[in-house]
Amino acid sequence: MGVNGCTIPKWPVAGESYKLAGKSWLRAVETLVKLTSAFPMAILLGRAGMGKSQVAYEVCKRTNCIYVDLTEVGERTMPNVVAIVTWRLLSRYWDKGAKNRLVEVYRKFGYEGLLSLARGDPAWTLRSALELAGGRTTIVLDELLPSAEDPKFFEVAYILHRVRNMHLSNASFLVTMLPEVYEKIVERIPPLGNFFMHITVQLPDVIPEDEVEDIVSAYCTEKVELARKILAERPDITVRELLMELNNIPSRRYVELVPVD
Repeated sequence: MGVNGCTIPKWPVAGESYKLAGKSWLRAVETLVKLTSAFPMAILLGRAGMGKSQVAYEVCKRTNCIYVDLTEVGERTMPNVVAIVTWRLLSRYWDKGAKNRLVEVYRKFGYEGLLSLARGDPAWTLRSALELAGGRTTIVLDELLPSAEDPKFFEVAYILHRVRNMHLSNASFLVTMLPEVYEKIVERIPPLGNFFMHITVQLPDVIPEDEVEDIVSAYCTEKVELARKILAERPDITVRELLMELNNIPSRRYVELVPVD
């Protein structure tokens, strides 16, 4: 809690407890919900700190969703990605009485057993887990490729190619990425680039002036004017940086000096 009842997070990273506001961000959510209902994959682009993960969380609230933060995965390989998605699905659905090989491996050997299956046949492993979920599932892969300079860039990028070619009729993957990662994939992996053109949503590179009030009011109406001053001085500020500035109370850089007689 901040002063006067304001609830500006001290370290604004994405989470279910945080709020999403701004027309561009809410429009992105609506578009992504539609894309994930019709396509095997959707891509969300945005600069670091501009709200990609929070948009993904909001999509999860509106769909049957499994959210995977890939910073939790040691090595970004196809078996590891499939195993953690399968683990999350089974953790949620295995107790519904379903009996199959996947459930037995999960009960007896846990995550390591699922990882072994994923190494042998990732498509079968994922498909079997999705069958337990029943209806269509949105699978968020957040931070799959955190940098265009990653030494294993192409190895990780081809995970998306393989996932697309699994033809999973009851799942859609929502993948967040930085613009420079997207541009490298489009340039260097044409089959993915051509596919991405039809399924990509991009967040604003900068905060639109006419959306500052909506974004800041979600946390603290009293800070709207201060936010406008900050944006005027730093037009390229990210949403995260803006909220951090507003949480510095008082923000000495923007205090208006009152002349003293």
